[in-house]
Amino acid sequence: MRKEMTTFETDFSRYGILDDSVSADIALEEMLSDETIRVVHAYTPLNFTKRHHIKRSNITFDFHGNRVTAIGIEHANHNDPFSALFHITGERLSEIRSVSLSHPLQELYDIFEVDDSDQFELDSWWIVTCNALSGREEKEIDKMVQVTEIIDKTHVRFNYKMGWPLETGRVLTYQKVKPIVDVSVNNMRFCGNREGEETGVEPIAYEYAVNCNVSNIHAKFTYWPVILRRHNTGYVTERCSLHNPIEVVVGGTGYLTQQIHCLYGKVRDCEASNARHLNDFTGSAYCMVENCHGDGDFHGAFVTHGQFEHDLTYTGNSGLLSFANSGPTWGSSAKRITVIRHVGCWGLAFAKVSDLTLQDVVIQKTEKYEECGSLLLNADGLQVRGCMAERLVLTQRSNRSKRPVVIENSYFTEGVEITTTGEAAVKAKIRMINTIDKDGKEC
Repeated sequence: MRKEMTTFETDFSRYGILDDSVSADIALEEMLSDETIRVVHAYTPLNFTKRHHIKRSNITFDFHGNRVTAIGIEHANHNDPFSALFHITGERLSEIRSVSLSHPLQELYDIFEVDDSDQFELDSWWIVTCNALSGREEKEIDKMVQVTEIIDKTHVRFNYKMGWPLETGRVLTYQKVKPIVDVSVNNMRFCGNREGEETGVEPIAYEYAVNCNVSNIHAKFTYWPVILRRHNTGYVTERCSLHNPIEVVVGGTGYLTQQIHCLYGKVRDCEASNARHLNDFTGSAYCMVENCHGDGDFHGAFVTHGQFEHDLTYTGNSGLLSFANSGPTWGSSAKRITVIRHVGCWGLAFAKVSDLTLQDVVIQKTEKYEECGSLLLNADGLQVRGCMAERLVLTQRSNRSKRPVVIENSYFTEGVEITTTGEAAVKAKIRMINTIDKDGKEC
């Protein structure tokens, strides 16, 4: 029933799909198979019964605010967060190379040692990882990066400044990848299923993706993250929301967005209600979250996994903060996280979080947890300025930073508690400047 096309755009009605009474799966696959189509519109509600793997670049989906459902969808595999309605993915290729470092890889250095630079052509994409430390996934790097310069026979420059130093003898492994590019999804109202994991469904998952953006996706009753990203770079997620996912206790469920091993992303103007997390960064770097707000957020609106995240910025958000608290399997580590103008009921960064900066952060006790209302932070390069909370508790589980620990121009109702005994005892010097408690006494 396809009508004659005159442009590079099309819509579902041209394939006989006029509403959600007929599944739109076959029409979608037909449109995807036509490489001339660059924009797909939906002007009516749609229902899908298949989970689609989209492996082509340069296409935009615009649902124009219409409802998308998945009634009668095929069952998902167990414990498969990428079983989304649209799994948009590039491809890991068979070429794998490795090198044992003959010299240290410096922090914030973008020139990497390789075994043979002739095999790393300019502009090619690679996933680079290192051998794990004591934890199974305790790896300082797992990123998708692009070759930007051939330096010499055994060195290339990537589009990434290494977040953590690696010593001589550590092993870097490179796997070539063909990413998906410029695939965007916009303006969808998504209603998932309520029965559980098998029929649970989410709209979007991206893997090995470059410049793939999402806007105005408003979801409810989902299971895994609404927008799941792994090995993405250079993207924006904006004006999206999640209300009342069907599961929040099982790990990995009930997120608005999770970003695993991602670079250069921005999440902005998003909301989540009664979700496990609004935003999760796992092993990601150089990303920003701005003007995002969570309610019913006692599981943690803004979290990082602790798999060596670095250089993350949060500005103008509201919700519970929890950084690097997923356990030693992943390294319990993060560095250079900055939080500015934030409000929430709890702030947790007591693992090996180095060079954390909090500025104009207000933590207010609520009824859900008796322990909330506090900031529990790692005193390793920590700087706290202009903040308020019931109390500040300082522990120390790492000693990486060269920055002084400074608490300045802040107010803590019950004062500041510094742990002095045990494995988390604070050894760093604490500089307390113009910081007072409820009685106006200097802390």
